[in-house]
Amino acid sequence: MVFGLEELLLNVLFLIVFLLFVPLLLEVHANAFFQKNKKSIFTISMVLAIIACISFPIPILEGYIFDLRLVALTIGGLYGGIPTALLLASVTALYRVLLGGPGVPVALVALFTLIILMFIFNRRFHDGSRKKKVIIGATLSFLSTFAMIVAIIIFQTPFDPMLLFLHLFITTVAAILIIYLYEVIHEHIIVSKRVMRAEKMEVVSHLASSISHEVRNPLTTVRGFMQMMLHADLPEHKRNQYLTTSIDEVDRATEIIRDYLTFAKPSPENEETLNLKQELERTLQIITPLANMNGVKVETNLEDVYIKGEEQFLQQCLVNITKNCIEAMPEKGKLSIVTKTERDKVLLKISDNGKGMTEDQLLRLGEPYFTTKGREGTGLGMMVSMKIIESMNGKLNVTSRLNEGTRFLIELPIVEENG
Repeated sequence: MVFGLEELLLNVLFLIVFLLFVPLLLEVHANAFFQKNKKSIFTISMVLAIIACISFPIPILEGYIFDLRLVALTIGGLYGGIPTALLLASVTALYRVLLGGPGVPVALVALFTLIILMFIFNRRFHDGSRKKKVIIGATLSFLSTFAMIVAIIIFQTPFDPMLLFLHLFITTVAAILIIYLYEVIHEHIIVSKRVMRAEKMEVVSHLASSISHEVRNPLTTVRGFMQMMLHADLPEHKRNQYLTTSIDEVDRATEIIRDYLTFAKPSPENEETLNLKQELERTLQIITPLANMNGVKVETNLEDVYIKGEEQFLQQCLVNITKNCIEAMPEKGKLSIVTKTERDKVLLKISDNGKGMTEDQLLRLGEPYFTTKGREGTGLGMMVSMKIIESMNGKLNVTSRLNEGTRFLIELPIVEENG
């Protein structure tokens, strides 16, 4: 009888779908139902593979059913454990007996042999490496199929040795390939999950670092004003002014902590009409102590112009940019802040004559966690500022020359004073 290629390919397809696709899909699927019923779905998948293989036998010997059910039973039993193996064996025996024919005793011999071997090798399989698992799976498939051939010989059934040993070879090779592919893909899934977990932990770490970075700005301001208030000859009105600013900065730090998670994709919820000149003056109040400490001279030329935005976000953006400029001039320098209106937009130019950036650094500006400050910065401040400007329908253009300085040109749409 001719070896049935069509039936063989069908059997292989059943093995790929039920032994590879379904179990691996369970590994990657996060649905609670699938995770809870993972073992039951795995067992059902193995049962379907066995039934499907038996239902489409490979024509080798008249009255006998040859298929790749032993591969499905081997893999299902080894990965599912002894209880699963016994269940699969029972289903296999029952379905084969129902189909009948002279090959039933032979099938039961092969089945009994495989179950005995599973009891012997099951623990070694679970504790073994990928190579050991492939060897054990191939051995079980080979021996159980060989037992079937021996039973055919014992029952003195005429057969074609070439076809039977071809079936033995195909069964063994199929077991090797399925187990090897399953192990490779399964290991890849595990590694991918570990990488994702590590990335999540890294994000949490960077988020904590960035929050610390952002909160440090107002706290530095508060510290500066507190130091100035220690002077006994400080006028009362100045003391009150510094105290008021310090309280405002503490409030801003609280708001930053509350709102920081929204900065990843800032979308202003409480938009209002803002006077850009007043907002810049408030920013100057905040950064002046830092500028004084660095010996930086601040020059301004501001126009009364109104824009749409959320004050908290805008202040965060302006403080980040101006603070970066000041820190780029550790040994004196000049910070220039100029506004200029052009038709329906305002151009805000913030520039310094500090150390500047290289072309490569300029290209990476705004990338998460890229910073020119080494351990002193997180790189998130600039990224947040750029996204805030984008959320206000604005544009940011940055130019810089090494040892000459950096210029931030912000373009924002103008609105009427009454909104």
